[in-house]
Amino acid sequence: MPIRLIPCSVLLLSACVAGRTATPATATTPRVDYHQHLVSPAFAPIAKLPARDGRALLAELDAAGIEKAVVLSVGYSFADERKNLPDPDRLTREENDWTSAQVSAAGGRLIGFCSANPMRAAALAELERCLGLPGMRGIKLHFGNGGVTLRDTSHLRRIQEVFGLAERLRRPVLVHMRARGGANYGGEDARLFLSRVVTAAPDVEIVVAHFGYSGPGYPDADSVMAAFGEAADRHDPHMRNLYFDVATIVTAETSPANAALVARRIRQVGPQRVLYGSDLSPPGGSVRSGWEIFRDKVPLTAEEMRTIAGNVTRFAR
Repeated sequence: MPIRLIPCSVLLLSACVAGRTATPATATTPRVDYHQHLVSPAFAPIAKLPARDGRALLAELDAAGIEKAVVLSVGYSFADERKNLPDPDRLTREENDWTSAQVSAAGGRLIGFCSANPMRAAALAELERCLGLPGMRGIKLHFGNGGVTLRDTSHLRRIQEVFGLAERLRRPVLVHMRARGGANYGGEDARLFLSRVVTAAPDVEIVVAHFGYSGPGYPDADSVMAAFGEAADRHDPHMRNLYFDVATIVTAETSPANAALVARRIRQVGPQRVLYGSDLSPPGGSVRSGWEIFRDKVPLTAEEMRTIAGNVTRFAR
């Protein structure tokens, strides 16, 4: 798997003791934050959050010691039919354009992902248009926001079309898989994703957001990641270009048992497939604290944690 790791220093290597159940505070910080958003003037009143532009995100990355971030456009949010916004396709285009302007002004430190509600008739054309904008490298899909379930054959066909577009243009995809409300969502969806969706884009990198769920926190009954873990155990070839971000799944309130479950699933799919992300509202209130909470709560070895921190996908180079 084409992924690169940060070398350990001699001092850090001395801490890489097999079986260690806590990572020392000297563990390195991530090279890339793989799950971030900005807050445009148009999105601020919808999200009920203050505006946050590319410059503000760069300042947070600097404070955390992180080189780059993947910025996921929230254009899809304007086309959520529950919001009943006028001309949602125009609003989606404008949000993608604004995101492009922000990331392209960041000197290569911000990596833009286009978005659209995949169930909109205009979605495929908008994603292809957006991928031609400066700084925009990939596609962000949000099944919950779009009301998508892979168990509906018409939804599945549309998602296959989006992944087919990604394959044709050789662009990565980051997908929030959890269905709206979490209903009718579990291991079956992970198996459908591997057998029917990944097959539409076999040559591009695909990131499953939030370790298969949504956060904050992680479920004690995790049939989705169990299914992905079983696929890794049997060396399913559909796992070849699949990664998982851990944005917001570990918080200050995470129990030791739940943190141990997260560690178990990380080991099952392999730390080389796990990407750190902090999201717009990270645990602890900042990008830096979000990483520190994840690092200190999850009982991985120092070597495993360094692997996660140092993972750099092809699209983030």
